[in-house]
Amino acid sequence: MDNYFEHIQDYLDGTLSPEERLRFEEALERDVDLRIETDHQRMLRETVAKRLQANEGVPTLAETLRTVSAAHFTKIRKRKSATTVRWLIPLAAAACLLWVFTIPGWWTTDYESLPDMPSTVTRGADADDMAREAAKAFNAKAYARSTQLLTTLVDADTTNVRNRYYLGLSYLGEKKYQQSVDILQPVADGTAVYADDARYFVAVALWRLGKQDDARHYATRVTSQSDYHRKARKLADRLMQ
Repeated sequence: MDNYFEHIQDYLDGTLSPEERLRFEEALERDVDLRIETDHQRMLRETVAKRLQANEGVPTLAETLRTVSAAHFTKIRKRKSATTVRWLIPLAAAACLLWVFTIPGWWTTDYESLPDMPSTVTRGADADDMAREAAKAFNAKAYARSTQLLTTLVDADTTNVRNRYYLGLSYLGEKKYQQSVDILQPVADGTAVYADDARYFVAVALWRLGKQDDARHYATRVTSQSDYHRKARKLADRLMQ
C-alpha cells in the first residue's frame, strides 16, 4: 500500500485488512493532505448516502461517484501537493449528479408524509378499543376508515386534542385539505403539546389549497422543538419563490 491516496475509498468502505488499516491510520496522523482528502471523501459519501436513503430508485449513483473518484485519484496520485484540485473534481462531479436528480420527480421532499399514530389508552373501554382500531387503520394508510373512527372519538370527547390532531392528519392523508385545516387550525393556534406539529401540517394543507401566504405564516411559526422544523423551513423557502 505505497500510495495511500489510492486507498481512501477502501478505508472508508472498511475493506482494508487490519494491517493495512493500521498503516493507513498511521499515515493519516503524519500526512495533513491525506487527512484533508479523507475528510472530503467521507463528506461526499455521507451526502450520497443521504440522497440514496431519500430515493432508493437510483442505487447506481454511489458506484458512479466511486468510479469517478477512483479514476481521478489514479490520474493525480503523483500530484499529492495539489490538494484543492484533487478534492474539487470528484466533489464537483457529485454536485452535478445530485443536481440532476433533484429536478422535479427526483428526491423531492415528501411534505405530506404522516407520522405513525400510537396506540395508547384513552378514556373508557369502548374508547380504548376504537382508538386502537383507529390507530391501526391510520398506520395502514386506510385513512377513510381512520377518519370515520376518529370523528366518532372527537364527537364523544371534544377535549381530547390528541384525537383531534390525528383526525386532521387523517383528512390530510385523504387529501381533504380544507377539512384538515378546519380540524388542525384550532390545535395549531392553541398551546397543547401537538400545537407545533399541527402548525406544520396546517401549512401543508393551506399550501395544497393554494393559500400560500397563510401557509407560509404557519410554516414560519414551527419552532425548533418540532420534528417538522426543518421541513417547515424548506416549505417556507419554497413558498417565497
